[in-house]
Amino acid sequence: MLGSSSPTFPVVVSSFFLGAAVVCASGAAFAAVTQPNGTVIPVNGGAALSGYINGSANNDNINEGIDVVQDAAVEPQVFSPLCDFSGKYIAKGGGANFAVGWYNVDDSVPSENPPKYVPVDLGANLNVAAPNSDIQILFPFSGALPPPDQVNLSAVSIRENPAYKGGYIGFVLIPNPNGTGSGNATQYHYTEHRFNVLCTLCSNPGPWYSDLIYKSKMLANTFYLGFEDLDFMNAAGSAGVNGNDLDYEDFLFRFTGVACPGAGQPCDVPGAQGACAKGISDCDAQGTLICKPVLQPGSQGEACDAIDNDCDGLIDDDATCPPETVCNGGTCVASCESGEFPCLPSFVCKGSLCIEESCANVVCPEGEVCDGGACRAPCAGVVCPAGQVCSGDHCVDPCTGVTCGEGQVCVSGVCIPGCACRTCATGESCHVDSGQCVETVCLGVSCDAGTHCKAGQCVDLCDGVTCPPGEACQAGQCAVDVPSATSSSSTGNFVGSGGAGGDGGAGGAGGVMAGGGTSAGGAPPGSGESGSCGCRIESAASSVGGTGLSALLAALLFARRRSNGRERRPRANESR
Repeated sequence: MLGSSSPTFPVVVSSFFLGAAVVCASGAAFAAVTQPNGTVIPVNGGAALSGYINGSANNDNINEGIDVVQDAAVEPQVFSPLCDFSGKYIAKGGGANFAVGWYNVDDSVPSENPPKYVPVDLGANLNVAAPNSDIQILFPFSGALPPPDQVNLSAVSIRENPAYKGGYIGFVLIPNPNGTGSGNATQYHYTEHRFNVLCTLCSNPGPWYSDLIYKSKMLANTFYLGFEDLDFMNAAGSAGVNGNDLDYEDFLFRFTGVACPGAGQPCDVPGAQGACAKGISDCDAQGTLICKPVLQPGSQGEACDAIDNDCDGLIDDDATCPPETVCNGGTCVASCESGEFPCLPSFVCKGSLCIEESCANVVCPEGEVCDGGACRAPCAGVVCPAGQVCSGDHCVDPCTGVTCGEGQVCVSGVCIPGCACRTCATGESCHVDSGQCVETVCLGVSCDAGTHCKAGQCVDLCDGVTCPPGEACQAGQCAVDVPSATSSSSTGNFVGSGGAGGDGGAGGAGGVMAGGGTSAGGAPPGSGESGSCGCRIESAASSVGGTGLSALLAALLFARRRSNGRERRPRANESR
């Protein structure tokens, strides 16, 4: 009789790869921000700017620990607004009269035709954008720091603004059309460099940087923007600087609820393995996109789900199963050891599991599996159904067992904001009901059961799928491809209709895939999928019960061995 824990021989050494929508990179090395004339900014160490950002009352006593020279950046130039957008007017070191606003980013707009602000009128409605205005006001025109009751934006939603077009936004410092109080302060200053003054006569030709950007180290999805307010000129040396003091606290703002392009998406953590390879994209202090891990090795235990949960390089090792069962291919199945559940012809019982006779004495190199007496790479040539990935030679749903918080959805095994609060990729649009980004051409398309929308057409869920050897795609799941089998006490047919599910064990930890259970992500819109399925019994009940025999059938046909001679979880048990 077996205990509740399965044997410790592992399955296969493998990483769990996520479908990442972004290319992740390690953080960029420090490089000072330098103006076209060679001046490192902010000048003189940025003492005033540092004082505001690091612990000042103006910044709500938040001590960011930011080095305003080393951490200075001019990226990102554009941002994705989130649902929880808010702002803080921290400082105004300059005397000119400006407002700050946002505009929709449009790469098709020529650089010589930048966005402009058009007010309803130049009087009482100066801070109200006209319908034909490219720019919307955040903080109104002022020649001084607003009073305390006007320095916070707490009820502004860019995403709900009728002017918002659903993509990225840029920020801009807007000169008062009635005059700024200075003849040398007439220019708009954009976070998009291409709209600012170019210095073609400088030693390093390029745009003058009228703003600096700092990513918060203390607040999520938060950036500081510091602007210069005077005009820049196309001239070399100090003539091009034109009186700007380059301290970047003429106008200083803190914006929360904005993300850099590509942030907040599932990604692959470089060098990580198993469940720890799952991450969420973000940008570093220099605006470079990176992949931040969601889990650390050993932070969660192993479950029987065909996933390396504890990130030790071994799939389902030490996974816990009910008594008299063992973990096999991500499913707890009955043991063949007692003889009550003998193996299929051409399989032998070894270590409580049925393995192929041809693989019984085969020792494969690390990371390979034995199939038909030959070693091969797991998942080689496998194309899993939509929303699934191949792990340990099984197609699994990375969102199985994940429980996301309110307003979040599971994508590729990690919880991210629903698409109502983030920007979908090019060619995709927000399916509001599911919170998922879908192909734009699939919005509004309703597909029958067994099909899903692809490129605007309803196609079979198994279209284009190549399952692991010995499995066949059934209703969008790679299931054991086995003829009807009978138990010693039943002539009923038992059909495997489920995927490689778990044992109903631990749910998601930290918003990432952690084990068995039902997928929190559900089926994609228009797919016609049920969202879950398992083995079913077509006729009379077996003497071992539907659950036990169904689990056996889910484990048929795939016996493997590891390189050190310890047996890999096979899939070859069946009631006879």
